[in-house]
Amino acid sequence: MCASRARHVFGQYGLDLWGPNEHYDLLHREQRGAVILWERAILGGKRWIKLKPNDPRIPEMLRAQEGQNDAYITPNEFDGWRLVRLLRSLRACYVDLDGCTDIEAVLDALSARQLPCPSFILLSGRGLHLYWLLEAVPAQALPVWQRIQDALIAALVDLGADSAAKDCTRLLRLAGTRNSKNAVEIVGHIFDGHRWSLRQLAFEVLGRDGKGRRPAEVRDLRAKRKGPDRAIQGSIYARWLLVFQDLIRISEHHRHDIPEGHRDKWLFLCGAALSWFTHPQGIAAEIASLGRLHTGLDPQEILSTTKPNLERAIDAAAGKKLTWNGQEVDPRYRFKRQTLYDWLAPILPEDLLPQLRAIIPDNLARKREDLRQKARNRAAEGRYGDNYTKAGVRAGNLEKRAQAQAMSALGRSYRQIAAELGVSEASIRRWCRGCDVIAPLVYPPGG
Repeated sequence: MCASRARHVFGQYGLDLWGPNEHYDLLHREQRGAVILWERAILGGKRWIKLKPNDPRIPEMLRAQEGQNDAYITPNEFDGWRLVRLLRSLRACYVDLDGCTDIEAVLDALSARQLPCPSFILLSGRGLHLYWLLEAVPAQALPVWQRIQDALIAALVDLGADSAAKDCTRLLRLAGTRNSKNAVEIVGHIFDGHRWSLRQLAFEVLGRDGKGRRPAEVRDLRAKRKGPDRAIQGSIYARWLLVFQDLIRISEHHRHDIPEGHRDKWLFLCGAALSWFTHPQGIAAEIASLGRLHTGLDPQEILSTTKPNLERAIDAAAGKKLTWNGQEVDPRYRFKRQTLYDWLAPILPEDLLPQLRAIIPDNLARKREDLRQKARNRAAEGRYGDNYTKAGVRAGNLEKRAQAQAMSALGRSYRQIAAELGVSEASIRRWCRGCDVIAPLVYPPGG
C-alpha cells in the first residue's frame, strides 16, 4: 500500500482549495534559481514573469493570480530562463494525467506497482497533476531525474499519463487559478508533503538494481542508505548530458564562436543531445538560443539543423519506434563515442581533451578506464590494508579467524565473539562454519 494512503480517508486528503502561495512554497522552499510564471493577460495576451530568489514581491504577485484564468509555473528552477542548459535546481518529479480525476484509482495503481504516493496532487480542471517533492537537486542529477520521470509515467500510462510531459522545463497549472476551458478552479490535496532525496526516490521507483526490482513494500521514506544504489548509476540520459556538457566546453574553448565548417555539426549534435531532455516544442527554442550564442549561422540555417532532431523527438514523444538491427528502438539519434570525436576532431586540440568526458577517442577512453581501475585497486588495498586470500578471509584477518574458531570451540556465542573481536556476526558465522579447530583444554586452578 502507498505509505501515506493509510493515513487518509477518501475525500479527506488534507488541505483543500489552497492558493498560489501555498503551491509555490511547497515547490520552492529555499529557492535557488528563477521560477518562470506564465499568465494570461487581461486583454487576451500572454505574459512571462521571472520570480527570482528573495524577491519580496513574489507573495503579492502570486496572490494576484488567485481566481485568474490559466496561470502556470515551472516546478523546477533556472538561471534566467527555462532552458535545459540553464537548469539550476530540480524540485519535483511530476506526472500529468489527462482526463483522469479519480484519485483513488491513481493510488490503487501506484500501490499495485509498489510505487510511493505523491507528496501532493492538483486537480487541474480536466485531469490530475501528481507531484513527488524533492530536496533541492543540482542540474547534474538530470539523468537520474529523467529516468524516474519515465518510470512514473510508464506506471500510470493506462490512466492517461502524458508521455510528452516529462521534461525539466515543463510548466504546470498554478493552484488557486482557473482552467478557462471549463471554468474549474485548480484544487490541491496534500498527502504527507514529504520531500524526497533524489536517491531515496530513485531507490523506490527504479529499484535497487535499476531494472524495476523493488522491495516488497515501500521503505521508510526517511531511511538513510549507506552506499549508492545501482538504480542511480548510468543511463542513456547520463551519456547525452555529458555529450551536451562537452559541446558547451568546446564552444567555450573557442570563445563561444565555433569555427566555420563545423558549426552545423556542432549545432546538430546539440540538438541530438537535447532531444533526450527537452519536449519537442522546446527544442527549436533551445537550438535557436545556442545558435545565436555560439555560431554565426543565420536563423534559417539554424532551423535546418534543428529539423531532423525535432522530427525524431516528436516521434519519440508519440511512442513511435525505429527498427534497427531487427529491434524496435527509440527513434532519437545515438552515436558511438568514436563517431562523435571523429566529427569534431578538427576543432579539438590536444590540450582540450583532458576537459572532455564523452567526446573523446576510444583509445583515450580505454586509457582512462585502466587508470580508474588501478585507482580502485589502490583504494581497496588502502582500505583493507591487505590482500584477499580466496579462502573466505583477508590476510589481515587470519589471526582473528583463528581466535574466533577457538572461542567458538569453547562455547562462546557468535554474538559474544563478534563483540569482543570487533567483527560482524555474519563474518564470525562464516569463519566458524564447519570449523574443526579443537580448543586447548583449560583446567581450573588446582585441578
